[in-house]
Amino acid sequence: MKNLIIVLTFALISNIFTPKLYSQGDSYIQNAFNAIQSKNYKVAIENYNNAIQKSENYAPSFYGRGLAYYYIGDFDKAINDFNKAIKIDENYFEAYYAKGICLVNTGKVGDAAVHFTKTLEIANAYPEAYYARGNANYLMKIYDKAILDYNKALELQPKFYLAYYGRAVSQKLLNNEKAALADFYQYKDKAGNDDGLEAEVKRLINEIEHPQED
Repeated sequence: MKNLIIVLTFALISNIFTPKLYSQGDSYIQNAFNAIQSKNYKVAIENYNNAIQKSENYAPSFYGRGLAYYYIGDFDKAINDFNKAIKIDENYFEAYYAKGICLVNTGKVGDAAVHFTKTLEIANAYPEAYYARGNANYLMKIYDKAILDYNKALELQPKFYLAYYGRAVSQKLLNNEKAALADFYQYKDKAGNDDGLEAEVKRLINEIEHPQED
């Protein structure tokens, strides 16, 4: 059997992870927000630096700067800023999630799963966090727990099609081929090639339906 290729997406979701804005009469925060929206991350960092100089106890400024660092690939600085946001506001679930994403990118998958769990303790109707924790469990080869998380992501957001793919590959690795096939077909029919996975899904379906000896 060919080696299974798994493509799992860990990403900040733009409609959830835009920095929380409170006017405070602070143009730096608005300018930083606008810069992130236009993907001008260095300008965003400069404006958040200025905002933080004015007020060191405003969690969204650290969170927003952490996002900008994340997007330029400076995960250590991003984690440091998310930690500061959490220290100021211990219920800042977006910061726990974003830190988890960064931890995955630095190879600390187990620590990332802990942060996704913390996210869900605060915001338990959050499909992206279940999906991300499912991915982390998959990477740690805890496939049964990964499936439970993908189930929950789909329960909360039926159009979260990548969760079908993650659940399918987990089922395949558990030798639950009937369940895997059902999910691969669900994914193929609903998502097509939106995620660039169509060819891989077809290969995996063919591998199940037409097994070959090693």
